[in-house]
Amino acid sequence: MQNKRVSIRKRPNESIAIFDVNTGQTLGYLANISMGGLMLIGSVSTAPGTLFQLQMPLSAPIDGANSIEFGVESLWCLRAKDTCSYWTGLQIIDISDSASDTIAALISGWQ
Repeated sequence: MQNKRVSIRKRPNESIAIFDVNTGQTLGYLANISMGGLMLIGSVSTAPGTLFQLQMPLSAPIDGANSIEFGVESLWCLRAKDTCSYWTGLQIIDISDSASDTIAALISGWQ
């Protein structure tokens, strides 16, 4: 299977909850992220094509930012084996230059 990603995925060094800006609810927890997308593990199943405005809080400010906001589209969602959780793949479709820079700075320090 060919990997179509243009950016390398990075796993977070900490547990990071991802919030739906419109509802305030936790959509899931960050499994990995790249400059073009992210994967979440959570209790919510989302249909492909669903759009979200997400917020990712930062444990420590980066260049004055305490969180990152961006728009995403759900590409796929699979039930995690033997659990009540779902893996969800999301493509970043709307992000400011400063938020993109903050993601780059955040993941540059992760293994």
